[in-house]
Amino acid sequence: TLAAMRATLELADLTEDESNTAYQSLIELLTGADPQVRFDIANSIWYRDIWTFSSDFLQRCRDYFEAVVQGLDFSDPGAADVINAWVKENTQGKIEEIVDKPINPLTAMFLINALYFKGTWTYEFDPEDTEEDEFTRLDGSKVPCRMMSQEADLLYLATDQFQAVDLPYGNGLFSMTILLPRSDVHINDLITGLTPESWESWISELDTHAVQLELPKIKLAYGLKMNDVLKALGIGVAFDGGQANFSRMLVEGAEYPGNLFIDKVKHKTFVQMDEEGTEAAAVTMVEMAFTSIGPSSLIMRVDRPFVFVIRERTSGALLFMGKIVEPVWEETS
Repeated sequence: TLAAMRATLELADLTEDESNTAYQSLIELLTGADPQVRFDIANSIWYRDIWTFSSDFLQRCRDYFEAVVQGLDFSDPGAADVINAWVKENTQGKIEEIVDKPINPLTAMFLINALYFKGTWTYEFDPEDTEEDEFTRLDGSKVPCRMMSQEADLLYLATDQFQAVDLPYGNGLFSMTILLPRSDVHINDLITGLTPESWESWISELDTHAVQLELPKIKLAYGLKMNDVLKALGIGVAFDGGQANFSRMLVEGAEYPGNLFIDKVKHKTFVQMDEEGTEAAAVTMVEMAFTSIGPSSLIMRVDRPFVFVIRERTSGALLFMGKIVEPVWEETS
């Protein structure tokens, strides 16, 4: 189980302490990189308090990941409320819940990661330049949108497959990279070609140009159960109640109702992009259970599906990545 997860995460060449220390350093770098950009990372572990778990495992999560660790009575209907309140607080209210009621009687633990990002564009869009426009969907139909517009000196790249532009936040350490496929290139084909190697190559080729940019305003929320995605990436064994081995999370000699495995992985994302900047939040929940009781101005008009990536430039860390196929602006209460 460990070998499969390390291979999928491309951590096979690092020891556990090295990978934990690297993550710890990355947290410190990202959360303090730019005083003009807010980026928060929060981790938590919530376990069913009738069972005991390895103190070494829990302490490592505290030490390296600054995780909140708390036991709860999962049979109490209020347990889900406690966890969801933590999620809401650590996403600034953008994601209100990740744990459903009632909690499965076999659920042993929730491991939750929350991200919150808020950055102001280095070059803000003027709201007076925002106009009603149209966005072309994948099927060719058109939907109305609010299109922002500006001309600025930006990092830009044009190939026969796509246009790319890099929009900096704050003092420039964080940025959003927009990848707009050419009109004859399907966005999924562009994504298929988006590998770590191609990404590094494209980023290295960005160069400063005067760019006339048109970009739709967006506000949307998205959720996904990630079991099938993670199995396809190579860690299916972790989801197999008969084969998963998470014994190092347990106390040797203690009694448990069955074998511990990953039952469910859920991910929720919120993204808002407007004239001022970008606000984004994400929560990932791993639910673990026992088996049973058991040159001139360049024009870039983003009026069709595109890819966006929010990144930190010095470390190369990718914070958020998404595919926008419709410029939804969802009103929230």
